[in-house]
Amino acid sequence: GNVFIQCLPIPMELPVVKREYQNGMYTTVPYFLSKIITELPYLVALPTLQLGISYFMIGLREEVMAFLTCVACCICIAWASTGLGWFVAAATGDLRIASAISAPIIMPFFLFGGLFQSDSATPVYFEPIKWVSWFRYGYHMLMVNELKDLSLDCNGVTPCPNGTVVLEQFSIDPDELWWPNIAALLIFGGTLCIFAWSCLLCRVRR
Repeated sequence: GNVFIQCLPIPMELPVVKREYQNGMYTTVPYFLSKIITELPYLVALPTLQLGISYFMIGLREEVMAFLTCVACCICIAWASTGLGWFVAAATGDLRIASAISAPIIMPFFLFGGLFQSDSATPVYFEPIKWVSWFRYGYHMLMVNELKDLSLDCNGVTPCPNGTVVLEQFSIDPDELWWPNIAALLIFGGTLCIFAWSCLLCRVRR
């Protein structure tokens, strides 16, 4: 959702930014930094509010640390998605084009992010997509947060595995909670912001 939402403002603001940049009123750095700062409360508040309502209703792990970890992960996923939205918007410079290509860009990252198949089942020629998918790192972190050492109810079936065994069946390392997942999400978001700023700078200089 963040990708589609963030595709809207930059193309609409671009004519004004370009005119004021060429008039020497300000550069693209303070403009882009102001965008990041104004989006931060939204990036933090919305996932926190959504999870505050739904987390315990769904029946997820009833631990404060598990809840806070889930919130932190969702905030970082939103950060990476926001960076992609800004990059697509700045690279295209057109609202209709940005909206049209966002979904096709997202789909490969979503398909190979681990939700539909385990890491080990990914064909070798799709490995690069898997490793740069922010969905993968967010999904792995949420799975470890919920399932590691979790006792499962197997309805009398023995032997009954615990959540760690389930993680291993999905080729997820149960020891990878914060690292490298949070670092990857933050780096993806920051890198995409730099790409977006570079595209914006090229556009206002024309």
